[in-house]
Amino acid sequence: MKLKKSTIEDLKIIMSIIDDAKKAMKDMKIDQWQSGDPNEAVILNDIKNGNSYLAVDEKNNILAHGTLIFGVESTYNKIIDGSWKNDKDGYGTLHRIATACTHKRGGIASFIFSAFEKEAINKGIHFLRVDTHKDNILMQNLIEKFNYTRSGIIFVSDGTQRIVYEKCLN
Repeated sequence: MKLKKSTIEDLKIIMSIIDDAKKAMKDMKIDQWQSGDPNEAVILNDIKNGNSYLAVDEKNNILAHGTLIFGVESTYNKIIDGSWKNDKDGYGTLHRIATACTHKRGGIASFIFSAFEKEAINKGIHFLRVDTHKDNILMQNLIEKFNYTRSGIIFVSDGTQRIVYEKCLN
């Protein structure tokens, strides 16, 4: 597997992966990604800003999508029931990680987490943040597997609550 930047030509496949993830969360009664986000405009913006990545196999088949943004994440400015270890601007944020339904449970999301950590270190960034819904136990388990520390609660743009995590990359 390798990580590569997404292009506009990948948008249709990315949206298919995102839509499958939305359906899977709905089926698991997780109220995450059910209000329309992430939508095509969000993903297109991620691509245009160079923040959208794909996990691909040796034949260049797309297995998963993820977004890695460096800089201030505005929804993370107000945190309750906790605090950030690093309150400076020098951090990256993991978003919109979704695996193709045909490749679930294959370690692909773990690959994305590892690859994003390497990307951050290569850019001289030593803190990463990520958030997820309180009912998304699978993602919480993955986040904790990678030794992120629960930092508190934030509210995303649609007003819903998310658990936020942070990790210092050594």
